[in-house]
Amino acid sequence: MFLEDFGQKVDLTRRIREVLLNYPEGTTVLKELLQNADDAGATTVRLCLDRRSHASHSLLSDSLAQWQGPSLLAFNDAVFTEDDFLSISRIGGSSKHTQAWKTGRFG
Repeated sequence: MFLEDFGQKVDLTRRIREVLLNYPEGTTVLKELLQNADDAGATTVRLCLDRRSHASHSLLSDSLAQWQGPSLLAFNDAVFTEDDFLSISRIGGSSKHTQAWKTGRFG
């Protein structure tokens, strides 16, 4: 049997906005970074709080000025695979729930 998507479309920017608005405040983002590193098989995770603010005179839009710092930089030593890229390109459509060894399988 061949299944079709019935022409369903999702506005990507609207979907990202919904995810961000519903994302819990607090340490959740740190847990997510550690979980993703663990799932990818990383043996090293480094976080750096960059307190700098950068110039805003050459931005594409004035509204981007508020995003010029400070920032949290995250690094892990795992290799980013093609499957990882496909997973992050599907907003809210993680396949980790089918992979018993992944920390992120619970959401």
